[in-house]
Amino acid sequence: MQSKTLEWLKENGYFGDCDVVSVAGSSKGIADDDQSVRNFLLNQIKISHDLHGAENIILIHHSDCGAYKGSYQFNSPEEEKQKQEEDMIKVENIAKESFPDMNIVKVWAEMKDPDGHEVTFTKI
Repeated sequence: MQSKTLEWLKENGYFGDCDVVSVAGSSKGIADDDQSVRNFLLNQIKISHDLHGAENIILIHHSDCGAYKGSYQFNSPEEEKQKQEEDMIKVENIAKESFPDMNIVKVWAEMKDPDGHEVTFTKI
């Protein structure tokens, strides 16, 4: 999954001179109001923004996510996706409060196989 994500970032002009902060389940932690996760990630974004001039925050959520499956009993993949999309919107609003000048990009990654070798990415 990570190699496909980096490939997508490069193809869409988001990868190059950038900081990549990848933390499993991080958006869920922020949406669930876990202050330690929120403070850690917002600090990482602040460093990237202030010191390196970062302009974008890319939120990538994916299907079959262990962080979500461990917390919820979804009846369908669509229900899982809907919950994750709601959380991306929450996180976008939280990030915009701290970084109103940054562009927030929300992306859904649909894993087509369990190993993450085939993934489709869709901007939300």
